[in-house]
Amino acid sequence: MASTPLAHPGRFAAPMVILPLLGVAVVLALFIVRPGLVVEVSLGDFMLVTLFLGGGAAWLTGRAVAKGWSPYWQVVIYCLLLTGAVRFCHFALFQGTLAFDTHAAVEFILLLSLATLGFRAVRRKQMIERYDWLYEPAGTLAWRTRADAQDGTA
Repeated sequence: MASTPLAHPGRFAAPMVILPLLGVAVVLALFIVRPGLVVEVSLGDFMLVTLFLGGGAAWLTGRAVAKGWSPYWQVVIYCLLLTGAVRFCHFALFQGTLAFDTHAAVEFILLLSLATLGFRAVRRKQMIERYDWLYEPAGTLAWRTRADAQDGTA
């Protein structure tokens, strides 16, 4: 039974690629339009704690979950915990709020987006390397079924 191109999870237009890119774009647009919703104390604080430390940890978290062939929902749980840790760093180091407010929601969206992209990058590599007779690269975050596998000549 042949699957339609839209049903293929490895396509670049899959929700696991589009939604994180959209999430990063929304946070960037919010930063341009209403910076007070994104940056709580200072820009340096946001860059250091949220982007570099939290974003790096989120990317590595997504990669670690994918490397263990674990399901994606674990990324969401870990990002909730990571958002709490980032909020605590803002609170403890820069006198930010500890409450889950709009700043925490924006941080969660950003961290989940970065973790999802890290997850997707590793999953693409896994699918291409482990199932090389079936899939081939189709960009940075996507894979597609090989032409010879579709014909049944593999």
